[in-house]
Amino acid sequence: MENDNLQNLNRNAENDLETKWNDIAPSYRKMYPSITEQDVDYREGEFDSMTDRIAKRTNRRREDVLSEIRDWEMGSNY
Repeated sequence: MENDNLQNLNRNAENDLETKWNDIAPSYRKMYPSITEQDVDYREGEFDSMTDRIAKRTNRRREDVLSEIRDWEMGSNY
């Protein structure tokens, strides 16, 4: 039961990040012009793969990319 709640929380947090990504993607890509359209192209359930590609393209860890998306201020160029 406790494990199910933790999995639900993780899923909700990832959904929140995915929603935020959709809002900030244009400004994020301006900040990192090396990111290609192929890097950010993903289907539902492939958000992890996309953030892995961004991390690789920008020479960072996936955790750093996720943290940056989470902390990105709307309407700014970061």
